[in-house]
Amino acid sequence: MKNRNDLPSTFNLRSLILAAVPAYVFPALMSFTSGFFLQKNELMSASYTSIGLSSLLSTVVSFIILWQFESRQILAQNKLLRSVLIVMLMISLGMACSTLLNLQSERFNITFSAFLGAAILTIRQQIKKS
Repeated sequence: MKNRNDLPSTFNLRSLILAAVPAYVFPALMSFTSGFFLQKNELMSASYTSIGLSSLLSTVVSFIILWQFESRQILAQNKLLRSVLIVMLMISLGMACSTLLNLQSERFNITFSAFLGAAILTIRQQIKKS
Protein backbone atom coordinates (compact mmCIF):
# COMPACT_ATOMS: atom_id res chain seq x y z
CA MET A 1 0.00 0.00 0.00
CA LYS A 2 1.33 3.40 -0.94
CA ASN A 3 1.75 6.05 1.65
CA ARG A 4 -0.06 9.22 0.52
CA ASN A 5 2.55 11.42 2.18
CA ASP A 6 5.26 10.20 -0.19
CA LEU A 7 5.40 12.55 -3.14
CA PRO A 8 6.84 11.13 -6.33
CA SER A 9 10.41 12.19 -6.98
CA THR A 10 11.23 14.64 -9.74
CA PHE A 11 14.32 12.55 -10.45
CA ASN A 12 13.74 9.80 -12.98
CA LEU A 13 15.19 8.64 -16.29
CA ARG A 14 12.98 10.98 -18.28
CA SER A 15 14.09 14.07 -16.35
CA LEU A 16 17.73 12.96 -16.63
CA ILE A 17 17.43 12.69 -20.41
CA LEU A 18 15.60 16.02 -20.58
CA ALA A 19 18.48 17.61 -18.68
CA ALA A 20 21.35 15.74 -20.37
CA VAL A 21 20.47 16.15 -24.05
CA PRO A 22 20.37 19.97 -24.03
CA ALA A 23 23.46 20.03 -21.81
CA TYR A 24 25.42 18.36 -24.61
CA VAL A 25 23.69 19.69 -27.72
CA PHE A 26 23.48 23.42 -26.99
CA PRO A 27 27.08 24.10 -25.86
CA ALA A 28 28.41 21.92 -28.68
CA LEU A 29 26.18 23.61 -31.27
CA MET A 30 26.98 27.13 -30.06
CA SER A 31 30.74 26.59 -30.02
CA PHE A 32 30.71 24.72 -33.34
CA THR A 33 28.73 27.50 -34.98
CA SER A 34 31.07 30.21 -33.71
CA GLY A 35 34.07 28.13 -34.76
CA PHE A 36 32.56 27.69 -38.21
CA PHE A 37 31.97 31.40 -38.72
CA LEU A 38 35.37 32.33 -37.29
CA GLN A 39 36.99 29.55 -39.36
CA LYS A 40 38.65 27.99 -36.30
CA ASN A 41 38.95 24.25 -36.77
CA GLU A 42 40.23 23.68 -33.23
CA LEU A 43 37.08 25.27 -31.79
CA MET A 44 34.86 23.17 -34.04
CA SER A 45 36.58 19.95 -32.96
CA ALA A 46 36.57 21.00 -29.29
CA SER A 47 32.85 21.72 -29.46
CA TYR A 48 31.77 18.08 -29.44
CA THR A 49 34.64 16.76 -27.33
CA SER A 50 35.88 18.92 -24.48
CA ILE A 51 33.03 21.45 -24.48
CA GLY A 52 29.98 19.24 -25.03
CA LEU A 53 31.21 16.24 -23.06
CA SER A 54 32.29 18.22 -20.01
CA SER A 55 28.91 19.95 -19.89
CA LEU A 56 27.15 16.59 -20.26
CA LEU A 57 29.20 14.89 -17.55
CA SER A 58 28.77 17.84 -15.21
CA THR A 59 25.02 17.75 -15.73
CA VAL A 60 24.78 14.00 -15.09
CA VAL A 61 26.93 14.16 -11.93
CA SER A 62 25.00 17.21 -10.68
CA PHE A 63 21.74 15.37 -11.36
CA ILE A 64 22.90 12.40 -9.27
CA ILE A 65 24.02 14.68 -6.43
CA LEU A 66 20.70 16.54 -6.45
CA TRP A 67 18.85 13.24 -6.48
CA GLN A 68 20.73 12.20 -3.35
CA PHE A 69 20.06 15.59 -1.76
CA GLU A 70 16.35 15.06 -2.34
CA SER A 71 16.28 11.50 -1.02
CA ARG A 72 18.19 12.50 2.14
CA GLN A 73 16.59 15.96 2.38
CA ILE A 74 19.97 17.70 2.45
CA LEU A 75 19.71 21.44 1.82
CA ALA A 76 16.14 21.00 0.60
CA GLN A 77 15.20 24.46 1.84
CA ASN A 78 18.22 26.44 0.61
CA LYS A 79 18.40 26.41 -3.20
CA LEU A 80 21.13 29.07 -3.44
CA LEU A 81 23.56 27.28 -1.12
CA ARG A 82 22.82 23.94 -2.80
CA SER A 83 23.49 25.44 -6.24
CA VAL A 84 26.71 27.17 -5.18
CA LEU A 85 28.10 24.01 -3.57
CA ILE A 86 27.39 21.83 -6.59
CA VAL A 87 28.68 24.41 -9.08
CA MET A 88 31.92 24.83 -7.11
CA LEU A 89 32.32 21.05 -6.96
CA MET A 90 31.86 20.73 -10.73
CA ILE A 91 34.35 23.55 -11.40
CA SER A 92 36.85 21.82 -9.12
CA LEU A 93 36.28 18.47 -10.83
CA GLY A 94 36.69 20.10 -14.25
CA MET A 95 39.99 21.66 -13.21
CA ALA A 96 41.18 18.41 -11.62
CA CYS A 97 40.31 16.37 -14.71
CA SER A 98 42.03 18.81 -17.05
CA THR A 99 45.14 18.68 -14.86
CA LEU A 100 45.16 14.90 -14.43
CA LEU A 101 44.58 14.26 -18.13
CA ASN A 102 47.17 16.89 -19.06
CA LEU A 103 44.70 19.00 -21.03
CA GLN A 104 46.06 22.40 -20.04
CA SER A 105 45.07 23.95 -23.37
CA GLU A 106 41.45 22.86 -22.82
CA ARG A 107 41.24 23.86 -19.15
CA PHE A 108 39.06 26.92 -19.79
CA ASN A 109 36.67 25.04 -22.09
CA ILE A 110 36.29 22.14 -19.67
CA THR A 111 35.90 24.30 -16.57
CA PHE A 112 33.45 26.75 -18.13
CA SER A 113 31.34 23.96 -19.65
CA ALA A 114 31.24 22.16 -16.29
CA PHE A 115 30.12 25.41 -14.68
CA LEU A 116 27.35 25.92 -17.24
CA GLY A 117 26.08 22.35 -17.02
CA ALA A 118 25.93 22.40 -13.23
CA ALA A 119 24.53 25.92 -12.93
CA ILE A 120 21.69 25.39 -15.39
CA LEU A 121 20.67 22.08 -13.84
CA THR A 122 20.84 23.17 -10.20
CA ILE A 123 18.81 26.29 -10.91
CA ARG A 124 16.14 24.48 -12.95
CA GLN A 125 15.76 21.19 -11.04
CA GLN A 126 13.39 21.25 -8.10
CA ILE A 127 13.80 19.21 -4.93
CA LYS A 128 10.65 17.96 -3.24
CA LYS A 129 10.48 18.73 0.45
CA SER A 130 9.05 16.07 2.71
